[in-house]
This record gives sequence, structure tokens and C-alpha cells, in this order.
Amino acid sequence: MSSEALLTLVDVAKSYPIARRPLQQLWAQLRGAKARSDERYALHAVNLQLSRGESVGIVGLNGAGKSTLLQMAAGVLTPSSGSARIRGRVAALLELGSGFNLEATGLQNIYLYAATLGLPRPLIEQRLQDMVAFSGLEEFLHAPVKTYSTGMQVRLAFSIATSVDPDILIVDEALSVGDGVFAKRSFDRIMQLREKGTALLLCSHALFHVDLFCQRTLWLHHGQVRAWGDTKAVLPQYQEFMDAAATANDGGNPSSIQGGADGQGFEKAARPELVRLLSATVALDENTGTELHGIAHESVLEVFFEIQVSTDEPQPRAAVVISTESGRIIGTSISPPGVLYSADPLGHCRAQFRMPQLALNQGRYRVGVYLLCHQARYVYDWSDPHAHINLQHQGPHQGPWLMPGQWQC
Repeated sequence: MSSEALLTLVDVAKSYPIARRPLQQLWAQLRGAKARSDERYALHAVNLQLSRGESVGIVGLNGAGKSTLLQMAAGVLTPSSGSARIRGRVAALLELGSGFNLEATGLQNIYLYAATLGLPRPLIEQRLQDMVAFSGLEEFLHAPVKTYSTGMQVRLAFSIATSVDPDILIVDEALSVGDGVFAKRSFDRIMQLREKGTALLLCSHALFHVDLFCQRTLWLHHGQVRAWGDTKAVLPQYQEFMDAAATANDGGNPSSIQGGADGQGFEKAARPELVRLLSATVALDENTGTELHGIAHESVLEVFFEIQVSTDEPQPRAAVVISTESGRIIGTSISPPGVLYSADPLGHCRAQFRMPQLALNQGRYRVGVYLLCHQARYVYDWSDPHAHINLQHQGPHQGPWLMPGQWQC
């Protein structure tokens, strides 16, 4: 392990005793015998190193051991075996509200939480206004935190944790809560911390966050390491695994569509202060739906967007992503800056993508729709797959694309 590593986990594992039934325990005590227990492992031996300026993502299904690993990395949970060495200041956004006194006000919690992260009071007072301004909770600062919504608590915790100059920032799904504008500012803040050398350990079900932030990714499954390495190599494996699991759970129904960032699809009540994708429609040869059929190199693909924009943010950009069934991206088109139509009084605008003579070979493909920030770095909203297209083609051609070009003799 490198001496420059801020976090070093060597064969860390966590197990919990499963006690015998109460009557068995009582009988064992009456006999003077020690009550036995079985061990349930939440996490098996994991090795991980995180250096300054490096970003590592943690992915896996619920119950895979991700939160257990993050808690040991943060030093709030002791490994049952192995060793965890932490250097520098750690700021961890783990379970919602952890580190907060729910009876205290937001202002009081700023001082308490920042102090637990190692920030002396003079520095807290120096950075207080920046913390409050970033959270956007000025008018709620003197209200008890127990009256805050989920998103407000995340805002406050994130604002404090990222204002203490952490050497290591640990984030467990916190970026999935809150409106799109705050999430975008959170994204920018993390990028700034990375540029300053802060190491990032990120757990998220939103794979675009992992792909954007993380150089390496650890895939956990039932507490064991399933894959570990370069993010570009690990995420396609995990996506393929999830595709297979989704198909099995749907009884083989190929038209199951994943919703947007909140898992509820795009039929959402419009809120003028948010940037979001209100609706998206995929059409193949003017036929719409989620399971479309056409002819390779002849059919016309169209995608129609309805978008909610915000006066607080530059105009977003729409994107269409075509990928294989396993999730491997084979084509992306992002709208140029300023291509969205003028917004109406409600902040709604539209965009349309058209691809004539679809140059895909025969096969089944996913069409994903995305809404990006003006720099095309942060994803406000997405649905992938939003539809499937099934193409027919006669001929010996190989690969996903039918290459354009002309032959001459």
C-alpha cells in the first residue's frame, strides 16, 4: 500500500452474531454453558486504497454491504477483522440526519457538526455565511432540524461537510435527494474539491454519478467483491448484471422501462424552480411506444422532449443515448447550446432529435433520454432505457453499426 494513501482498508470484514432463540439462551445460562451464536457477514474481506485526489465509486444492490463499507471507511464502525487506517480529516454524508441534534436549530447544528468534523470555532464563524448561503436555508436557520424536510437536512449536511476542507469526502446516496438545481451545485462543489486534492468515496445507485466522478469502482454483491478496477470496465459488467436481473424479475417482459432519477417516471408536477424532464416520446417511422420495430438503415428515429427550465440556471441540454441490451453505449447525441425552444410562462420548452436512415445493424437496442446541464457534465434527469427499438436487416454485416461509405472499382 502506498504511504500517500489517505484511506487503507486491508482485509476488512464485518460480521454480526445471530443469537440462538431466547429459550435456548436461557437453558444454556441455567446450565452454566456459554450461549453460542452464529455469525452473519455483512461484508467479507475487502482491500481498498484511496489516495489524495482520487475518486472511488461503490455500487451494488441493496444489502450488498456498501453502507457497511462506508461506515468503516469513515471510522464510525469497527471492522470485525482486518484493519482500517485513515489519515486526514474525513467528512461523511452517511445516514440522513447522522451527526445532527434534531432538537437543535439549524444554526446550532452547523457549529456542532462542523466541530465534530474537526473545524475550530474561529474557522466555523469565518465560513458560516458561505455554509448558510450554499444550503439556501437562511429563513429556516433558527428552526429545529426535526422540522426540516429530507431535502433540507441533506442540504444542510452537505453544505457543512464540504466547507471544512476535508481530505476525504464520503457520500452515501446524498446526491439523489433534493431538487435539480441544488444537486447541480453539489456536483460543482465536489468537482472543486476534487481539483483541490480531496479524495472521494461515493456510493450511488445513479450510475451516471459514479461514471462522472469516479476513476475506479468497487462492485459488491452479498458482501463480497464482485469486480474492482477501472470504472469504464466495471460499470458495463454491473449494468449487464442488472439487466439480466430486471429481465428475470419481469418474467422476461422486455418492455419494462426504468423511470427518472426518482424512479417514478417523468409524469411529475411542474415546479418552476426545478430543471427536469417533464416527458419524452420515442418514435420509429412515426410509430410511438416503448417497444418499436423497424428496418436497419431505412427507419427514421425521432425523440421529442418537454423540459422544465429554471431562471436560476443556464439553459440545459437534451441528449439521446443508444446502447446495447447490456448497457454498453454505442452512440450519443447532445443538443448544441441554445437549441431548446423559448420557454413559455410556466418555464416549459421543447426539443426534438431526428435521425434519418438509422445506421444500426439488426438487433435490439435501448434508447435513453437525458437532460444535462449547459456544460453537458451534470445529469439533471434521465430515463434509460426509455424505449427499445428492434431492427431487421438482411445481409452478412457484423457489429452494431452499418458503416456509411461508398465502394469503387
